Amino acid sequence: MSRLADRGELSIVEEIRRRFAAQGNQTVIGIGDDAAAISCDSETLLLSTDTMVEGVHFDTRLFTPYQIGYKLIAVNVSDIFAMAGLPRWALLNLTLPSELREEFLQEFLQGLSKALSEYGLSLIGGDITSSQKDLTFTLTIIGSAEGRVIKRDGARPGERLYVSGPLGEAACGLRLLKSLGHPVALERGETLPLLLPWQYAREVLERFLLPAVRPLPNNNREYVTAMLDISDGLWLDLYRLCQESGVGVRVYEERLPVSEALREVSAFLKLEPIEMVVSGGEDYHLLFTAKQPIPGMYEIGEITERGLYFVRKDGTEEEIKPAGYQHFVS
Repeated sequence: MSRLADRGELSIVEEIRRRFAAQGNQTVIGIGDDAAAISCDSETLLLSTDTMVEGVHFDTRLFTPYQIGYKLIAVNVSDIFAMAGLPRWALLNLTLPSELREEFLQEFLQGLSKALSEYGLSLIGGDITSSQKDLTFTLTIIGSAEGRVIKRDGARPGERLYVSGPLGEAACGLRLLKSLGHPVALERGETLPLLLPWQYAREVLERFLLPAVRPLPNNNREYVTAMLDISDGLWLDLYRLCQESGVGVRVYEERLPVSEALREVSAFLKLEPIEMVVSGGEDYHLLFTAKQPIPGMYEIGEITERGLYFVRKDGTEEEIKPAGYQHFVS
């Protein structure tokens, strides 16, 4: 008998998409994008949901409760920004063990409140249930489209490929955190004595623990043709974009944005930066295609008719494999 581990997340999503393809008249975008979109009176609403499970998305031995609450909001807001939308409301589901410390809940709510305020969200409802052991947090976010909704399927050959920020920092931050073996309360200004400048350590830790997510500037949106956020790694999310658009791509190693912080911390940890850049995940920057140059963004390649290729600094080409994080795949 086959197992979910033999399929992986992408295959399961595709099956659900096939089974439930039928949509009502008000459904503008259904299953398969960063958010669903429905037409409601004179506006288009965007809906998305994300779950954070203890032992999968976070480890209470490494995260502070504040950081869990903050990140739960940020990763959901990122999905709305990936559709060129404005986050507005949220619903929160909590599954908590009865033995959980009251202090944990209060710190979690503080982080949640901080992120809600930063992104202009209103928490309007949800549900609370008990569990035997593990913590599970689910946030459903509702936003509205600011003009045109940008999907994953609009890329065309000849267009430029962009990312909105340096990649790999979150993956590096996770590796650094695991090497430390304990939480770092960045929200309280905690610092650590390390054999590298603290500013670099703080930058990668913040990208993983307290990610700042940003929308695409309004003045650039008219040229953007397809977009998603990088949550599971550049290669895997790029594969999704190309599959939805029915196109190929060529990405250039020399153009990939690598921060000084990533270089310094990866050297300290004796890691190869490029692996974290292309498959690390949890960057929560935007990956998009455009018909015209987009100032202030990082152009990393171009859209082609077919094939996914990575051009190394020495000019050699490698086929891009959809490497990155998938649930059920070990």
